[in-house]
Parts: sequence; C-alpha cells; structure tokens
Amino acid sequence: MVGILNLFIVVLLLGALSGPTSVWAQSVKAYVDRNPVMADETLRLVVEAEGVSSSDAPSLQALEENFSLLGTSHSQQMSIINGRTSSVTRWVTTLAPKRIGMFTIPAIQVGNRSSLPLSVTVKDPRQATGADAQRDIFLEAEVDSHFPYVQGQVLLTLRLMSAVSLQEGKLDDPDIEWGMLERVGKDASFETVRDGRRYHVTERRYAITPQKAGEQIIPPVLLSGAIPDERSQRLPLENFFDNRRRGQGNGPFSSMFQTTRQIHIRSPKVSLTVKEVPEEMKGSLWLPAQEFTIKESWSGDTEHINMSEPLTRTVVIYAKGLRGEQLPELPVPDYGTIKTYPDKAQTNTGFDGTWIVGTREEKYALVPTKPGSVTVPGIRIPWWNIEAAKWETAELPPRILKVLGDLPPQSAAIPQQQPDRSLDTANVVEDVPIQVSLDSPRQSPMLVGSNQWFWIAGGLLGIWVLTLVGWWWDRRRRRHSSDVGMSTKVQETLESERKAMQAVKAACLEQSAPKAREALMNWASIKQQGKPCLSLGTAARMLTAPVPHNTGVEEAIWNLDRTLYTTTEQHAWDGQRFWETIQPAMTAKPQKKKSTHESLPELYLN
Repeated sequence: MVGILNLFIVVLLLGALSGPTSVWAQSVKAYVDRNPVMADETLRLVVEAEGVSSSDAPSLQALEENFSLLGTSHSQQMSIINGRTSSVTRWVTTLAPKRIGMFTIPAIQVGNRSSLPLSVTVKDPRQATGADAQRDIFLEAEVDSHFPYVQGQVLLTLRLMSAVSLQEGKLDDPDIEWGMLERVGKDASFETVRDGRRYHVTERRYAITPQKAGEQIIPPVLLSGAIPDERSQRLPLENFFDNRRRGQGNGPFSSMFQTTRQIHIRSPKVSLTVKEVPEEMKGSLWLPAQEFTIKESWSGDTEHINMSEPLTRTVVIYAKGLRGEQLPELPVPDYGTIKTYPDKAQTNTGFDGTWIVGTREEKYALVPTKPGSVTVPGIRIPWWNIEAAKWETAELPPRILKVLGDLPPQSAAIPQQQPDRSLDTANVVEDVPIQVSLDSPRQSPMLVGSNQWFWIAGGLLGIWVLTLVGWWWDRRRRRHSSDVGMSTKVQETLESERKAMQAVKAACLEQSAPKAREALMNWASIKQQGKPCLSLGTAARMLTAPVPHNTGVEEAIWNLDRTLYTTTEQHAWDGQRFWETIQPAMTAKPQKKKSTHESLPELYLN
C-alpha cells in the first residue's frame, strides 16, 4: 500500500514539472540590489520572469511618484536540461529616490503574473553613521557667507568626493533665479582622507551676485555618471577567472568583466539670507565690496608740461567682490585751458581664488592750449565694506598742473621786395622785325616753339577741366549716398527710441517696477548710442541733463530703486505717477554745454 502511494506521488510530481503551463514556468520575481539606500544614491530594481518574451515588458509607471526612472535594460537566458527548454527574461531598471522615507514598490505585473510588493528605505545622507557613512561617492556644497548683501558676492563651492572611479560623469550648474551665476576659476583636484577612507576630491566654484533680498535657496545640483558595481551578480566565466586570481589583486581580466551601475546623486541645498541695502545707502550708488581702491598715473611730469607735448592721465578702479561691469564710469572734467580727449574705458573681471576682482581703466589725453596752472579736482567714490559693515570712501586728491612756455607767435606778414625791372635806357637796343618769306619751307624757331607750347597748354587745361568735373560729380554722388545713409540711420534711431519709450510707458501702466527698470535702462542704452546702461544712476543723470537739478525726476528714480530692493509693502510704487514725472524729461531736448570752468563735483552724493 505504501509503495503504491509513493508511486502515485512521483507521477504527480513528474506531471507538474513537465506540464507547459506550470506555476513555476509563469512565476515573476522582483528584488532590489540594495536596501536601505541613501537619498543621493541610486538602486537597481531587477524583475525576472520565466516563460515570457522580452516584448512583455513590465509597467513601472506606479514607481514615478517616489523614484526617478533613469533607464531600463533587459536580457534573456535560455537553458536545456534533460531535453526540457526553459527561458528567463530579466529587466533591470535604475531608480533614483525623490525623497526620504520608507516606500513600497507595488506588485509588478508581467503577462498574467505579478511579483510580490517590496519595501525600500531611503535615508538622509547627513544622518548616516557607521557603515552607511562610508559612501562611495557623494557631493558637498558650501558658501563663504550665509548673510550676503544685495549685489554682493557669494562664493559657492561644489565638492565631489569619490572613493571609486567615476565614468561619464556630468555635473549640472546650479539653477538660480534670484541672482547672477558665474563659474570662476578652474576645477581643482586633490586627495583627502575621511573617516579613514581615501577620497579623490574635485572642487568647482561659482560666484553668485544676489539681485533680490530675503530668504533664498541654492537648490541641489545633479551629478550623473557610472561607477563600478561591487554588488552585481557575477557571471560564471567571471567567477572562473576570479577564483583563479583570488588574492592576487586586479588581474588582466578585471576591466574586461567589470560591471558598472548608473548613479544619480544630488548635492544638499543651501539656505541664504540676502540682506537689503542699508537705509543710509538708499538713493546712492551701491558698491558692496571687500576692497575698493582708485589710483591714477601720468605719462609725464605734471609740474613741467610743455605746450607742444600732450599728457596722458590713466585712472584705474580696483574692486574685490565686484565685476568690472559694476564699477562706475567717471565724468570727463572740463579744464578750460586744457583740452581733454577721453579714450574708451576698459573693464575686466578676474578671480583670485576667493574673490572675483573687477577693474575699470579710463584714459584721457590732455592737450594744453595756454600756459599757466590748472587744478585737476579730486574724485570721491563711496563704497560699502562688507567685512567691516561700514561706509567708506575711495578718494583721489586734487592735483595742480603747471603748463610752461609761451603762446606761439603770430606769423608776421613780411612784404616781398619786387625786383627792379626798369631797364637802362642807355642799353636799350631797338628791335628789328624778322622778315619771314612765305615761300620758305622752314619757319622761324621762335614761331615753332610758340605753337608747341600753345597746344601743350591747351591739352593740360582740358585735362584739368575734365578732372575737376569728375571730382565734382564723385563728390556729389558720395554726398547724396551719405545723406541717404545718415537719414536712414537717424530714422532707425528715432524709431528705436520711440519703441523704448513705449515699453517704459507700458511697464509703468502695468505697475511693474522690475519691468519699468529694465525698459528705462534699455532706453538709456539706446540714447547712449548702444553703450550699455548698467545702473539707474546713469539713467537718472541722462534724464536730469536737459533740466539740471530736476528733483522730481531724481526722487522718482530713487523711489523706483527703493521699491526694487524692498520686500515689504510699506513703499507702494505708483507707475502712472512715475511715467507722468519722467515723460517730459525723456522727450526734452538737451541744452547746449556752457564753456565755463567748473571744478569736478563728487562722483556720487552721500
């Protein structure tokens, strides 16, 4: 009886194993290669199914709520055992966690079968301890100041720490909407030891110029690439070679059989508090810097200037923590008895490893017109010391120029003595007319020479007349072309100014202070024939130039600037009133310059 029962059980087992629709042939398995995982790391989800084709790919859309799907690959293996053929299809998907916590990967369906749900724990990298803290690769982010000023400098350092080889690495730039971002310097590479483990470090630096006060965030930066996968399942051939070289270090086949895994890590976010412009600075040019100096040099001796020799003055502004484009332009003084010919200003921005360094160089050629002493007024530029948190002034003292020599003498009209052409009557011989025979074939030598010079002079006169006519015609044609081109250029400039004014008006009626500032600076750039307008102070000087001391326009510009750098609503900005105030100044014609000798005023008011 027992033998019959055992035989019956064996028959059932054989039938189950040989049946084409067995449960094992349709089973689906799902697992991850690491659990738990850090928030800045990736994990791989492996789905295996038997008896299906690669076209029956599983649907993973349900995972996108908590994970980013970075890519899926698939493979298929077939085996024949005792005449029975079986196939296994494997899908491998790289996942990047979107947040921290414990998440469930729901059942994954392949064909008409499903896997069991999985639980995955995502940890915060900053709270990792022990073995979890020994990460293969991660990012760090830090700033030199968490409390910068508006338009000041923030130095952001991104640090890539890697204990393994990174392949096809790509590091995105920070995405910042509240300030200007500029990559400075070159990437620095070195090695360090953290918690007893050696890391290769790559540093990248960015200079950020905040344009908006308040609480700001530097968002995480994404690093993508591939690193060696130490947790992947080994192939049989790899195990064979590995067993033979175990304990011998890396062999010739290590790189051949090495597998990699994709990484998708992010740096930690950084919080900043951008401080507003100090109250005592509002309405003035705002220059926050760590260091600010102004220097001058002369091409010759200022106390011994000859009338016939021009002199060159070079003024250089140096600021640590500001770009060259942020430095102010200097006014061109009127020296009266010395003509001034300014050259185009040169700006430059560099990096000294910690700070961005801006310079502005302006040159003036001075040509004396009269002897005597001339005073070059001093220059004062106020700036804000961000380290000492106080107001300072960069200054050039006045200088006295001494022009030597006398005025060039007037060229006196010296009468030319005419030679005495009176003839001595005693030596006058009466001319005797020359008799010429009409029948003679030869003419008198004097008569022949006179005929030749007559024709030569006539030919030269004709050539000269033709040249004069050609020159006149070419001059007329060039003048006509020049007038047409000049007229077209003037029309285009006027049309650009009109459109720029319409943009200012539209922004004011829209009650948008940022748009009004942008449109006003664009109008000022067009008025300056394409020279960029970098501040509202420049636009204010242009608007007040037709009507000096126009306090209404100056106050309107100051209110606009205060509105842009104030986060509270205590200063309401009236765009309609702003437009009514500046519109007459924008359409006013500039006054003619007076030839008065005035001293150079301070560059900006305190």
